[in-house]
Amino acid sequence: MQQSTWFTPEGLEDLLPPQTQKLEFYRRQLMDGMHLSGFQLVLPPIAEFTDSLLTGTARHLAVDTCRFTDQESGRMMGVRADMTPQVARIVSNRLKAENTISRLCYAGEVLKTRNNKAKGSRSPIQVGAELFGHSGVESDIEMIEIMLDSMKVMTLSNVKLSLGHVGIVDELISLSGLDEHESNQLIDILERKAVPEYATFIATVDLPEKVASAFGNLLSFCGSATDIIAKAKAELAPLSAVLKEAVERMEVLIEHLEMTHSISMHLDLADIRGYQYHTGLIFACYSACGHLQPIAKGGRYDNIGSDFGLALPATGFSLDLRSALDLLEPVQAVEKGTVFAPYQADKALQEKIAELRSQGVQVIKSYDLTALNEGDEWLSNATGQWTVERV
Repeated sequence: MQQSTWFTPEGLEDLLPPQTQKLEFYRRQLMDGMHLSGFQLVLPPIAEFTDSLLTGTARHLAVDTCRFTDQESGRMMGVRADMTPQVARIVSNRLKAENTISRLCYAGEVLKTRNNKAKGSRSPIQVGAELFGHSGVESDIEMIEIMLDSMKVMTLSNVKLSLGHVGIVDELISLSGLDEHESNQLIDILERKAVPEYATFIATVDLPEKVASAFGNLLSFCGSATDIIAKAKAELAPLSAVLKEAVERMEVLIEHLEMTHSISMHLDLADIRGYQYHTGLIFACYSACGHLQPIAKGGRYDNIGSDFGLALPATGFSLDLRSALDLLEPVQAVEKGTVFAPYQADKALQEKIAELRSQGVQVIKSYDLTALNEGDEWLSNATGQWTVERV
């Protein structure tokens, strides 16, 4: 058999026992932490009909979705590239959680058609939490705090918080009078952070005097959260009621986090990551140890679920546990020692094995006790009872 037969596709890899034990330990810790904050665990299917999987705000995932024909129905199915739209479907269509707040968390593998080495695996282990049914800044704050708590659970103490608000750019575009083509061109430039192109674009379009200065200075609204929000309050808030509300909302959030958390906060009002589906505040956590991609990211995406018949305000975040593994501390073995047991048809032996395992002791069947090393522990019935002895 050719060696290439054993290769996995680009961007897809095996996790060996030490890595898998580490991943499962932190996955369990994250899920337990979210549960203690009132978030209930859901598990959507790995694949769905594309009619529902790529509906509404999930349409942008079409290019990343692996598709195949369902042999039962003949309809097109897709393997999920992101679990967030699935959770929104569950809330809107299955739970029908209208006029109530729903807190849900999830963990599972997703699959992407394309390999992006900078962003990690094509099959991330996605862990996340979503809050549905509340549109106030309080729920934005709660989700950021859950994200920061998750960083602590992952023993990542030295992290930085990045903030943005896509609604501010959206409102500036509305005030500018740009046509659809110009608006799309501007969004593309901002998403690519193409500073020279931005300067050229602003110089060539005819902007109303009211917003010309704001667009000219937009890229300068980037730095310390405290400094930038003060600048935005002075220069952006007076332009419209929508901008005033957005800036005030950001100010409340920043002041709250300053009082309750010791963390470095960065604010970039030209950051429009996820512009296709986010509707307001966006946030991300970065490691201070040089990991370029965000460890966790999220934001507000109101009106999610409208395609399933129930539009809800929502906010949440997710992280790729697989890509974060190298940043995480090694885990200690959960078992309380290891004992080897002979392979023998003996009821008393089986009862002793069950007793030890119930106490957290790892019991491994040994087919050749003579192969044990000095110092190993094993089950012996030399005294007529099964007891743990040392080699």
